[in-house]
Amino acid sequence: MPPPSHVRGEEAKPPTHWPLSIVVFLLFWLLFGAIAMYYSSQVTTRWRSGDVAGAQQASKSALIVNLIGIGVGLLFWILVIAAG
Repeated sequence: MPPPSHVRGEEAKPPTHWPLSIVVFLLFWLLFGAIAMYYSSQVTTRWRSGDVAGAQQASKSALIVNLIGIGVGLLFWILVIAAG
């Protein structure tokens, strides 16, 4: 019997970061949120195809893009409020 879809050998499926990607898309910066959602979708796609390293890289990329989006978005909103 094959292992469950969320476990490959000894490794667990990396997080997709979907909720954070959606928050970044809606509240901080659309472009970064959209890019992060793309990488988030790639985690499951790559995991199901057996590409564990690719799934881990997509998860890491999604997180990095989300964090950059939050930083840029916060900076933007601070500047808007300060200029207001």
